[in-house]
Amino acid sequence: MLKTLSFLLKSILIGVIISSIILLLVPDLREGSGLPLTLFTEQESSKKLSFNPAVNAAGPAVVNIYSTSIDSAGYNRRRPVERNSLGSGVVMTSSGYILTCYHVIANAKLIMVLLQDGRFEEAQIVGYDQITDLAVLSISAENLHPIPQLDNPKTLVGDVVLALGNPYNLGQTVTKGIVSRISNNELNQYFDYIQTDAALNEGNSGGALVDSEGFLVGINNASFKTRIGRNRVESVDGVSFALPYELANKVFSEIVATGKVTRGALGFVGQQQQVGPNSTGIMVTSIVSGDPADLAGLKIRDIVLSVDGTPVVSIRETLDYIANTEPGKTIIFEVNRDGTILKLNMIVAELQ
Repeated sequence: MLKTLSFLLKSILIGVIISSIILLLVPDLREGSGLPLTLFTEQESSKKLSFNPAVNAAGPAVVNIYSTSIDSAGYNRRRPVERNSLGSGVVMTSSGYILTCYHVIANAKLIMVLLQDGRFEEAQIVGYDQITDLAVLSISAENLHPIPQLDNPKTLVGDVVLALGNPYNLGQTVTKGIVSRISNNELNQYFDYIQTDAALNEGNSGGALVDSEGFLVGINNASFKTRIGRNRVESVDGVSFALPYELANKVFSEIVATGKVTRGALGFVGQQQQVGPNSTGIMVTSIVSGDPADLAGLKIRDIVLSVDGTPVVSIRETLDYIANTEPGKTIIFEVNRDGTILKLNMIVAELQ
């Protein structure tokens, strides 16, 4: 009898202890709301990472571009061949101006634009700039959706970016990556590229590179290619390029205003060189005969120290300054020629 009573008391005590622990761990039971049904089930995350809002904001502004050109070049070609090109474009204004890559519509006889709402519109070329490989088209359509834009997107290495376009004519496709690098990569003399690992394929050229909020940060241009044989070129995965928004928008605005892009030029080539502990110069390596630099007396191996009184910081900034100078104006170069400091006046010509 005593053993039975002792067993019952121990059981009751253990039950009270367990009940107290459960009440402590599950506050809802103390309020009489019962045991939550999801207590022992897998919880669904409410913080799913998605770029859908960015795609919804930018997607309607990215269009498919189809162009037809006549190719009469080639070995022993007796008759011209009709070629069809595929690309993408970005609606920049509600008035119908579209920005794309020049190589998408080069020599085109007919350009058609497919909007994301299904409308098919014929486009006219407003102008183009072969240096940046950009072109502006115009369509007559209403209720267009311009892409979200910021004056300065402040793009940084490591930023998440989305590439929107029409690869292989599959329809609008989104690929994701990060900004891998922002530099010229020795691909040109005039501007920097945005390098990204977002996948680009045929048809992506001219499409939008946007940030994680859907703001335009660049115009997709090409994936990196390398020669692996005498007649074989292969794309390299994870290395793609886009023209930065600030430059693309500048080219766009100038083409819309004047039909072309005007740049100043002096006709010399150089390489950056350290000329002192805290100073930089440009050593002249080549001069075009008859161009302003040649006419002003610039010589190979001269070191340019300053331009219009501003010390040379980098060859990129110097070339940009010259390109932005109106043709016909005079630029003063201060150069070091074998230890002698000279000042040369150069009349800026238009870059052809």
